[in-house]
Amino acid sequence: MEPVAEIAVDNRQGAAQIAEHAADLMIRRAEANRSLSPQEFRRDLCNFGWSLIHAQPVMAPLVNLVNRVLWAIEEPQSLNDLIRAIVEVAEGFKHQLRQHALHVAESALALISDGITIVTLSYSTTVHHALRHAQRAGRRFRVVCGESRPILEGRQTAAILAEYGIPTQLAIDAELPAHIAQAQLVLVGADMLSTQGLVNKVGTYGMALTAHAKGVGFYALCGSEKFILPGFPLLEQLDRPSSEIWAEAPPNVHIRNRYFDLTPLELLSGIVTERGILPVAAIEAWLASTHLHPALVHEQQGQMVETS
Repeated sequence: MEPVAEIAVDNRQGAAQIAEHAADLMIRRAEANRSLSPQEFRRDLCNFGWSLIHAQPVMAPLVNLVNRVLWAIEEPQSLNDLIRAIVEVAEGFKHQLRQHALHVAESALALISDGITIVTLSYSTTVHHALRHAQRAGRRFRVVCGESRPILEGRQTAAILAEYGIPTQLAIDAELPAHIAQAQLVLVGADMLSTQGLVNKVGTYGMALTAHAKGVGFYALCGSEKFILPGFPLLEQLDRPSSEIWAEAPPNVHIRNRYFDLTPLELLSGIVTERGILPVAAIEAWLASTHLHPALVHEQQGQMVETS
């Protein structure tokens, strides 16, 4: 299987894990291009970066990885220096992903008290880290996890939490509103956060509406690598195989299978980041301080801004 195809078909891992894989692929691509001129090298890495982004178009860590790589190779350098710069950026990005997960878990501890019920869904390593950290800190709680149709990755979350010794109940997705009404906290992961909203596994929007209506805290666990940079052209998510919904559907039945939905930011109680629990306004100010590489403002095959 082609390297980018490995990213595209990965429907089990969270955004952070997929981004780590992408960072390794970026290093491999750079090291395989030793015969190119520096200009050809930059052009190829730009194109490869766009192919990674298109493989999972709603996962912001891929955009942030590519953005950092493009800034690192913008200045005129020898080919060896360019390769070294990409390795340094990619390895640093992987390290940052892991560090952010630890800091987010520490920040989330303030939300988790003894005796509460927490509702979540899908598969998020960031949520796993936070719940495991709270358990190790002596907090005792129970978790209700949605099964996360159509591919049921919520089962994987339930199995992991149960292995930790955390009391866990797996629920069908349509039943989650009833559980949220009886819970004290909702925690979800994130694939992308922008000024337009939170992109996460389908069903998140309905959970947020219920939590808002019932006065239950709803928080997204979201390191800054999942913030989409202002100016980036948001891409439409991919349609997934209809067979995951109904393998033998009649020909006149149209099936739409998409994995993600968009939750308006005003429905979030807060966003748990590596800098603590922040309100939406603080995130918007944070986003405004970031810089998108010109090659990512508009997709133009093979085009990068050359500096002299």
